[in-house]
Amino acid sequence: MLSLRKITKGFLGLLLFSPVISIITYNKLGHWNFTSYVILFTILYGIVFLFSKVERIVITNFMKFSFFWVVYYSLSGIFIAFDGDYLKLLNNKHLSIFFILLIIYNSRFNDRFINRSITIFKITIIVSAIVSILQVYNKSFLVPQESNEFFSSKILENIYLFRRPSIFGFIDSNALGLAFMPLVALLIAYMLKNKKKGYLLYLILAGLVALLSNSRYVIIGFIIITFQIFIYQKVNIKGLLKYLAITIIIAILGFRILKTLGYDLNDWFSARLFAEGAVTETTRYKALATFLEFFPNNYLLGTGVMTKEVIKASNAIGSSHIHVGYLSHLVMYGVVGCVFLYGFWSLLLKRFYRTAKKTNYWGAFFAFLIFLFSFATMSQPSIFFYGLIFALVFDKYYSDLDRIHNLLKKT
Repeated sequence: MLSLRKITKGFLGLLLFSPVISIITYNKLGHWNFTSYVILFTILYGIVFLFSKVERIVITNFMKFSFFWVVYYSLSGIFIAFDGDYLKLLNNKHLSIFFILLIIYNSRFNDRFINRSITIFKITIIVSAIVSILQVYNKSFLVPQESNEFFSSKILENIYLFRRPSIFGFIDSNALGLAFMPLVALLIAYMLKNKKKGYLLYLILAGLVALLSNSRYVIIGFIIITFQIFIYQKVNIKGLLKYLAITIIIAILGFRILKTLGYDLNDWFSARLFAEGAVTETTRYKALATFLEFFPNNYLLGTGVMTKEVIKASNAIGSSHIHVGYLSHLVMYGVVGCVFLYGFWSLLLKRFYRTAKKTNYWGAFFAFLIFLFSFATMSQPSIFFYGLIFALVFDKYYSDLDRIHNLLKKT
């Protein structure tokens, strides 16, 4: 009979192949994609794990806040904005997050599992870069059909506007930024901490994927990753110069590759990076006015959903919703709901920071910073992306190593 430990490692190992599995199962699993089945399995396995675990189950404060958020989210969906769709309550990403936290932080991971994961990280980055380049020449290559249908012909024909998902389009529209970029953060931190050679190559390849994605939050996520170099080189003149030198090398190589692929950098900057011309013209900036208009009306418990009135007001400024997640969730779930959600994130970030300070492994911390920044540009609150899930795994692995090391010192 399989042990819980083997099932957990097998399940997490399978997640590392999410891009491949999602491509294979595309349109073959009904109206649910691979991620939906993973979410359901996580909930069911989490329940089994909870009641089958022989050792005492550890429930941390961030798990408690995660659970309170699940309860509030579900009650809000039932009593404030229920639309009769019980399937939404079943396919609950937030509940799966609570259980993945429970599973990971009550499991142990050995060197072999971590080393194998690192190898797959490297392969994923190399393949992602190759596919991103191919998508410059063939916009349909490994891109879900609905993505092409979503974009207008004007966007599809514009090399600077089309969002290239690399190998992650079949997982989720945000998987490139929230699965791939955190994965890169974990790998670079691992290589820097262990003084492994070659991290610059993976940074360049990941930077190329980010630039070719034409997605600004993904590009900024990559920039956040590079700050790890500064930390590992220490805060001194020598470290600063090395960080600047590496940044310049990555920028020069990245822009030269873009030029080779047919990018005009001036057009790219004006058409994509600074398309609005000024910060005050962006939908993120204008979202503040919409927030101030609707938040006071239901500030305590929220509206439960993005109401028609909010959508109409957002459409008036060129957006489909309040395009800043922190603001949109205050409108939908009020102060009470956001205390649980933002409290959960704050405690998890604090956990990552504490582990980083003790072990000098900053990968999980920076992976989560990528997510926290992304939420300022979108309204997608789930951390159920396999790159972020492995941030939890690496945090647990390194915190366990630190605990064992301290025990050995005392004996």
